[in-house]
Amino acid sequence: LEDFLPHRRAILFDLSTLSDSEIPDDPDTPELYAVLRIMQTIFSLDQSLRIREVLERMQPHAKIPKYRRLIRYLWYYFVSYAKKRAAQDVGSVSDAVTKIIGEQEMSTLLDKFRAEGIAIGVAEGEARGEARGEARAVITVLKARFQTVPQWIEGAVREMTDSTALESLTAHAATCKSLEEFEKAVR
Repeated sequence: LEDFLPHRRAILFDLSTLSDSEIPDDPDTPELYAVLRIMQTIFSLDQSLRIREVLERMQPHAKIPKYRRLIRYLWYYFVSYAKKRAAQDVGSVSDAVTKIIGEQEMSTLLDKFRAEGIAIGVAEGEARGEARGEARAVITVLKARFQTVPQWIEGAVREMTDSTALESLTAHAATCKSLEEFEKAVR
């Protein structure tokens, strides 16, 4: 049966290695440029700025149904990766999509993503607050046991965001034999 099995190859290409001028930019196929640019920048640090530029460039084509669909699909793609991004990044791209397509058609989708963004923001805020409380507990235990705590240890503990690790450090702060032993755990 091997003669009848399809032999397919996949060619993987890292678009992030291309400069902006190397992305094909044919006025007759703006969708190719838009898709390649979005895929090129989805993991970059200035992602929301670059994606807004691509979406704004698609604005002249926004009345054509196939391009309206493309803009929506690019929006979905961005949001699927945006959960790790700050809420203002999602908001700025959301504003660009609204401007290009129009609030009437995107309102339900935008409301959903804004609600998710708020929920993510609240959850992140709660996690940060919990981590701050845990960090204060670690420092309080250390000060109660050793009277003074070096500034760098306080800073390192306050910068930690993992509540589980901070909880473990609280227990270690309560049971360690010396401040030097605790320092090793922080490093």
